[in-house]
Amino acid sequence: MGIGGVETGVRDIANYLNKKKIENYILCESNDKNFNLKELKIIKIGNLRFKNIFDQNKIKALIKNLIRKKRINLVHISSRAPAFFLINFIKKLNIKVVTSIHNKYESKSLLKDWYNSFLLKGDSIIFNSNFVKKTYENNYPKKTKIHVIPRGIDINFFHPSKKKVIDKNIFIPSRISNWKGHELLLNYFSLLEQNYRDLFKIHLISSNQSKEEKKILLLIKKLNLSENIIIHKPTLEINKLYQDAYLVINISKRPEGFGRTISEALSSSKTIIAPNQGGTKEQLFNFDRKLLFNVNSFNSFKKTFKYALKNYQSISKKGRSYVKKNYSSDLMCKKTLEAYNHLVNT
Repeated sequence: MGIGGVETGVRDIANYLNKKKIENYILCESNDKNFNLKELKIIKIGNLRFKNIFDQNKIKALIKNLIRKKRINLVHISSRAPAFFLINFIKKLNIKVVTSIHNKYESKSLLKDWYNSFLLKGDSIIFNSNFVKKTYENNYPKKTKIHVIPRGIDINFFHPSKKKVIDKNIFIPSRISNWKGHELLLNYFSLLEQNYRDLFKIHLISSNQSKEEKKILLLIKKLNLSENIIIHKPTLEINKLYQDAYLVINISKRPEGFGRTISEALSSSKTIIAPNQGGTKEQLFNFDRKLLFNVNSFNSFKKTFKYALKNYQSISKKGRSYVKKNYSSDLMCKKTLEAYNHLVNT
């Protein structure tokens, strides 16, 4: 139970169900000790692992006992390994199953496709965007109830700063990986006119441990950008990094299933630019399509970058109300509970 988008959604839904006086439990391998989770009922499977075939009998016995003891009538699976090993077992217990699919999983082999397909076996499936839903359009049974429920943003956590941002900071909130585009952003930034390179500093999040993180450090030196880069350690207070930013950039090289950094930035009343693809396109297209760029084109990036700076004030003023209306956590939780009720009552 870490700090990722999926885990955040699980915690938000559990809290929402608690407020509705609906008893619920989170079953996971472990949870991040930094979280204050006293209000949530979390059951950890200890030394067992969902991906370990030799642990499955013990996990199944635990789940069967939990279902009987707590009189559970619905299980929501949000990850591939539990779906693969457990979904058929849970269904045989006459329990309704909801599954969530958060991204387009890459097809690397027939075996991998078969492994991924177990998320499509839910009695009801929740997709986090229309983009993800379309990638699986012909793969799920026609009788399965399908829902598109975007990830919700906690607008109370991601809120505007009361102080005016003076420094011209560019913030890329995504973790450093081979597809989140940090390398691409640094290269594009180095190609901008000198006045922009003199004006802006790029803020990254890195623990400087992984191969990709170390690769980025070497690129920063190679491009002579050391004076332009500020690195922050991973933090639970990422909302403060949004508040201190002037411009937020998502530059993922492949389409994101949703891309919650878009709504997090807008909810914080920040201007953001992002690739014209996947879930980032889905969020921004109806807000301001000129904030979208072709991720493989520097000229497209530069045009969008300059547009965002020129229209910064008007964009940042309307972002928060757009998220409240379309991508709030309460809206996500409300729609998820409706999906649960529809399934258990049919």
